[in-house]
Formats: sequence, C-alpha cells, structure tokens
Amino acid sequence: MRKALVLLLPVLALLAVGQAPAAAQVISVTPMSHDFGDMKQQETRTTKVTVSNNGAGLLTIEDVRADCGCTVPTLEKNSLAPGESTEIEIQFNSKKFNGHVIKTVSISSNDPLNPVMDVMVKANVHTPLIIDPVSQRLGFSRSLRGEVLTKEVVFKATELSPLEIAVDGTRKDLFQVAIHNGYEGDPQKAMLEVSVPVDAEPGRLRDHVRVTTNVPEMPSVDIEMQAWVAQAITCSPEQLSFRYKKNFHQYLRIAPFKEGVEFKVTKAEIDLPEINVEVIEVTPNKETKVLVEGAPIDSKDPRAIAAEGRMQGTLIIHTDLPEAATIEVPVSYMIRM
Repeated sequence: MRKALVLLLPVLALLAVGQAPAAAQVISVTPMSHDFGDMKQQETRTTKVTVSNNGAGLLTIEDVRADCGCTVPTLEKNSLAPGESTEIEIQFNSKKFNGHVIKTVSISSNDPLNPVMDVMVKANVHTPLIIDPVSQRLGFSRSLRGEVLTKEVVFKATELSPLEIAVDGTRKDLFQVAIHNGYEGDPQKAMLEVSVPVDAEPGRLRDHVRVTTNVPEMPSVDIEMQAWVAQAITCSPEQLSFRYKKNFHQYLRIAPFKEGVEFKVTKAEIDLPEINVEVIEVTPNKETKVLVEGAPIDSKDPRAIAAEGRMQGTLIIHTDLPEAATIEVPVSYMIRM
C-alpha cells in the first residue's frame, strides 16, 4: 500500500499543476504585431494593442518595456479583473533609421504560463539621404598635439543625382573640414572630411558643422565632433576642487603622454597663498607627483568676502620640455559664509 501511494504522489502533483492555470489569470494580447508600413525619417506614428484577462484570477501587468528609445509604450491600466481589458498605446519614431526596422515591446505580467508577451512593430523607413555614421557624430581618439587625425562622413542620395553638399566651416573653427562631391566616382555620393588641426590647443574640443545639401527634403545636416588633444606631458587630475573641505591634501600625477619622452618638472607654483605645493619625482622621465596641501582662509577674510566664498586659483607646473613648458591646473574651493 505504501509503495502504491509513493507512485501515486507524482501523478497527483502533475494534476495539481495542470489545474492551477485554469483558476489563475491568463493574459491575451491582440494584435501581437503591427506594421506601420512606409515611413519617412523623423516621423512618429502610433498604434494600440488590447490586453485582456481571460482567466479567473487578478491579472497584474508588471512592466511594459520597448527594446529601443524610438518606441514608447503607454499603459492605461495595470490591474485587470477576470474578463477585463485595457489598451497599450505604442508610439514609434523612425528617427534616423533606414530600410526595414523591427522593434519589440515586452509585456510582463503575473500570468504563470506566459510571464512575458512580445509585441512586434515594424516599418519600412525611407530617407532621401543616407548618412554614415548614422549618429551624425564624430569622436576622435585621444591624441598628442601635432598628430594628424581625420574622419569621414559619407552622404548618399537615394534618388537625386548629382548630390552636392557644401560647408562654410565649423561653428567654433576648432576643426578643419573639406568637401568631396562625386565621392568614389559616384554622382550620388559626397564626403565630408573632418580633421583635428595640427596646432589645436590641448584639451577637449567640441564643435559642430552644418552641411548644406541640394536635397529638398534635407536641405541641411548638422554633424557633431569631439576630440581630446593632449600635451606631450599630461596631468591627472586636470583640475582640483576641494569645495567645503577643512583641509586640502591631493596628489597630481605628471607623466608623458607616450613612453620615451624625457622631461623634468622644474617648479610648481600656485596663486593661492594658503595652499602649498611640493614637487616629488617618483621615477625620472616616467612619473612625477605634485603634492597640494593647505587649508581654506577664514570666512571673514577680505578675499573670501570679495569672492563670496568661492575661491579660485591656478596651479602652474613648469617643465624643461619646450613643447610643454607649463601645465595649468585650475584650483578651487568653497567657504561657508
């Protein structure tokens, strides 16, 4: 008898599992896909899907999430009684896509058999002008001042021929630009060449250029650019901010941008007399540290009053390398007035 009971227990367990969903909440989504058809770039369209509870328990929609920021789902109600329904509005923006696009909206619920339901949305996005890179952004790798870095933006007209583009220069004149129409011998292609100038000042360079075209639907295109030009000797961190600290104690690391550069930090000075600096050579031609120590001045000090508690100065590090004779580091701290 005991042996028969042992054999019967798994069968009873399976029957119990099989009966559970019948008494539980059951999600139903209609339709499971939607085709927006032909769209232009930067166009927005919406559709709706109906979510229903076909079970006997309370259905809770725990999350509705799209796999891309171009698709935004909006849920009207997240708890559905048996037999109740609600709608999810799905908004799709074609942005800078080109060609066939498929995106997914995932609906998570407490349905024990279907905890996640995926709704597919698709579109065929048409653009009169294909741009590579699609992001319309150029990011240059960190480089040493004097190095020549160049990147390209390629334009291709899908219908118009010939394609012609033009530029007047970048907004801040931080980059050099050149135009090549009829790129690669194709009258429907053009190329924008962007270069970091040899004499670019050290630091982060951010700029953008407006490219004009003869495509009526896209008469202009903005391209963003970013680069980081370094001196032969680098300083880390690049600035110091002590805010409301009672005491200052910070090391700066001075090292060559590339190995093989011979240098020596000859002196360091700062225009904030309450702060002292000390040069510590760790490894010749590889690493030197500058120790910055001190304490804020009193809030009643005339300098603090004049600056309204926002003290600012500059640490100047001198080296024997002509192309990096000085390195300037902004230093600031704040006083509670």
